[in-house]
Amino acid sequence: MQRHTTMRSIIGLVLLIAALFTPVFGAIHAQENLTQSQARGYLTTPGELHSIQQKAARGLEPYRSAVANVLAWADEQWNYDLETEVSCPNANKPQWIENEHGVAILYAKALAYHLTGEITYADEVKTILQTIMTEIASIPLDAPQCELNFAWGVPELVAAADLIEDYWYDQTCTGPLETGYGDNAIGEGNCKDLFQNWLVKNPYFVISLTAEEAQSNWGAAATNTLAYIADYLWDRPEVTLIHRTETRLGDGEPLAFTPAEAYNHANQLALDRMNGYRVEYRSSSSCDELGGKQQSDAFPPVKSQITPAGIIPEDARRDESCNVPAYNGKYQNYPQVHVGNNVQQCELMLRRGDTSCYNNIDLSDIAAFTFTDRDGETQTTHLYPGRGSLEQAINAIIVASRTEWRHDAALEVAYRYYYTHHTQDDFLLWFQELNRPAQCDQDICFGTLTHGFAPGEALAAPPVVPPPSD
Repeated sequence: MQRHTTMRSIIGLVLLIAALFTPVFGAIHAQENLTQSQARGYLTTPGELHSIQQKAARGLEPYRSAVANVLAWADEQWNYDLETEVSCPNANKPQWIENEHGVAILYAKALAYHLTGEITYADEVKTILQTIMTEIASIPLDAPQCELNFAWGVPELVAAADLIEDYWYDQTCTGPLETGYGDNAIGEGNCKDLFQNWLVKNPYFVISLTAEEAQSNWGAAATNTLAYIADYLWDRPEVTLIHRTETRLGDGEPLAFTPAEAYNHANQLALDRMNGYRVEYRSSSSCDELGGKQQSDAFPPVKSQITPAGIIPEDARRDESCNVPAYNGKYQNYPQVHVGNNVQQCELMLRRGDTSCYNNIDLSDIAAFTFTDRDGETQTTHLYPGRGSLEQAINAIIVASRTEWRHDAALEVAYRYYYTHHTQDDFLLWFQELNRPAQCDQDICFGTLTHGFAPGEALAAPPVVPPPSD
């Protein structure tokens, strides 16, 4: 193993020198790496990172600053105490799963592995993931804050593992031997297999209920995470993912999905949430009650969705009301967290050949949409055409209300896609809200590195691999 590691280090150094001093060779290598790598790509791929490194080496911005920022994070120590059963006292703890702490460090190390060719970074990622899947036996089912915290942090764990795919695919780790929640048998096995087991038995099982019940930013984070986990299991079609359901949705019996079924279900939940077809069951003051103090008397009541004006009612009510026609010009944190997680799921779908999330807009006019709220009451509302647009949800904040945007990593990702697919001229106002290099937030990490681009640069579509299939 030592000889294997040493040889890969030498190869990595040679490739790095070639990228720095021979741009043509570097471009060829990036394409070869992209073709040969087994990594699927979530926000980026090894090939894309090699191209980014070459541009940074030439001093081109925003690449130079973004690479320097990520490498600084990568050199931070990941040193956290882990609990066998996790506790989540607030949105920032435990810090090892928090995007602005442990998750940022881990993901940065995975990115740095390809930006520098230094195998030490890949080994650190392996060690950290092995620590997590060995020491974290369970995430409690009665701790909603844990459901949210892990929904925020797990996508980067998956993306980090994917970026070391070619490094650890044949290596042995310690981790969970089974995929059933509560089965905590630990042993040795293939590193990726054991990490997949941990994802199935812990975050997927726990977060699945949130994905069914929540239509706020909680729901956006949950469906995104489920899609990430299901997609990462593309090479384990025999695995069964147990998906919890809410009793109001039927008999409350959990569903059993293949990875392909779980992936498709997570994406459908997201689209239905955007278009107003889902119901919020988590909150006692949901917009779906179509009444109460969360609905302003000045306007007709509005249920959960992304409205034609781009308002996200379930998060607008946190500071204003469900049915405001426009935001009030003050910073809108909750809608921005919602959008950021939505963007992350849309980007995953894009990289699996599906633009339906980014391009979503429901043009149907349903004058009497009937549904059952969390109290068992039948409600009827008007779903107007033009709802469900993610682009409009961003415009509602930046363009319509001229509100400060703070979730810049997610905005970088959205800006890159809509740069060539936007439908409104005021789209260019988005760029003014980007503070580079973007850090990590409760949605996306290091968006400037993976999606930032120079003025006038020709943008290529991201590489695509197929989604999971049975």
